[in-house]
Amino acid sequence: MDIFMSPIIIGAHVSSSGGIYNAIDNAKNIEAEAIQIFPSAPQMWRMTQHKAEAIEKFNELYSSSNLKEIWIHNIYLANLAADTTEHLKKSIDSVLHALNLAKQINAKGVVLHTGSHKGKGFESVVDQIVDALEEILDRSDSSTILALEDMAGQGGTIGTTFEELESLLQHVNSSRLKVCLDTCHAFAAGYDIRNKKSVSSVIQQFDSTIGLENLAVVHANDSKVDLGEQKDRHENIGQGYIGTLGFEEMVHHPGFAQKAFILEVPGYPDADTGKSNGPDIINIDELKRIRNLKK
Repeated sequence: MDIFMSPIIIGAHVSSSGGIYNAIDNAKNIEAEAIQIFPSAPQMWRMTQHKAEAIEKFNELYSSSNLKEIWIHNIYLANLAADTTEHLKKSIDSVLHALNLAKQINAKGVVLHTGSHKGKGFESVVDQIVDALEEILDRSDSSTILALEDMAGQGGTIGTTFEELESLLQHVNSSRLKVCLDTCHAFAAGYDIRNKKSVSSVIQQFDSTIGLENLAVVHANDSKVDLGEQKDRHENIGQGYIGTLGFEEMVHHPGFAQKAFILEVPGYPDADTGKSNGPDIINIDELKRIRNLKK
């Protein structure tokens, strides 16, 4: 494969604190080619009502930037397998809010943690999830994608296996419903992506169940935990158990061509403060270095 014909897009989750338009400058500072943002504070139900002027300023900055793709990550509190009607309604409303914002800022779509069955089993909640997804898609703009994220497996999370995600896509049967593949989550769930042979095998599994045509975006994260430990612990690229070789194979695999690889890594400590601040230019540069390798 000639990587220069259809390379991946390298981006990062960035802060939009102080105004949604600040995300554009934050992306520029780390030389990202794509971004992902939260629609509101991720651990709160309160939905941020972005002012028209802020949206307009965001769109002006976006149109004059080098960014190729935008994604929104829904808040963490949403659970389409929720036990109570109130929690379910809040969850649905949060996704609708994110999808509406996606339309306003010309984002490609929204990434969603579908939720948790809390030990009851996937089959016990699948009908409720399908109904919720159908309602969300019916009540939102037809141009935006909803991408269900694969999960590491802790706490009964939905989408730990490709088969669970495929089941939801099949039941809903909408061209707008896609999948976000998180590399750390997949590895923690037991999908080995550490070398050429294993990466090829996992992508083949993905294609034979979900279908590569349903892969919308990739969350590029190394893992602090070993294969199959079912813990969601992100690490900087090449510094975890997946390792540089695994990312070399994924970045250059034709199944991932032209996909946005969104970094959600902890980042490296700042020289002055000693604090890490999420995806940084070091991780961006490392993925770009890997992308530029001749394969």
